[in-house]
Amino acid sequence: MRSFIKPRKKRLLDNMSLMWLLFIFLMAAGLVAFSILLHYKSSFYIRMLDNLHQTNSKEREIVQKLNHRIALITTQGKIYQEVNSSNIAIKESMQNLFDLIPDQITLRKVVMKKKSLYLKGYTESKTAYKLLLEPPLKSVFTHSSVRFETDKKGCLMFESYNTIEDTIPEQSDGNQSEQ
Repeated sequence: MRSFIKPRKKRLLDNMSLMWLLFIFLMAAGLVAFSILLHYKSSFYIRMLDNLHQTNSKEREIVQKLNHRIALITTQGKIYQEVNSSNIAIKESMQNLFDLIPDQITLRKVVMKKKSLYLKGYTESKTAYKLLLEPPLKSVFTHSSVRFETDKKGCLMFESYNTIEDTIPEQSDGNQSEQ
């Protein structure tokens, strides 16, 4: 048998199938490229997030150190104010003490503590001390004691020790007992 037309070569895929296959290949390539881009972007954002967490933890440590320094400086400021007010009070107390000392008495040593005062010096006579310095000391301190000696030059030297005792009355229901 013979054919009237000349045989031609047949293609495996026709034009329409070839277009569909090309379209499917391009879509697959696009999806692969998009997933690769998505993977790189997500890893970039994960690294950025890790860096931000590290920076955040460093900043928190810095804030904690600064808060600690602020607390320390605040405490030092309070201590400074207490010391400064204490120094002012001591200065005023010393000025008041020196205002109490009459001209007939010469001080050689003064030791002033919170609740005590030690004086050592010279006086013309016991009566000058007792009349001029003892009354102001007794009005300020609860206990006062004085000792007189004559030094090698014949001057009358005194040592006075004065203390303040806190006397806080105890609250009771009327029954008091002495011990």
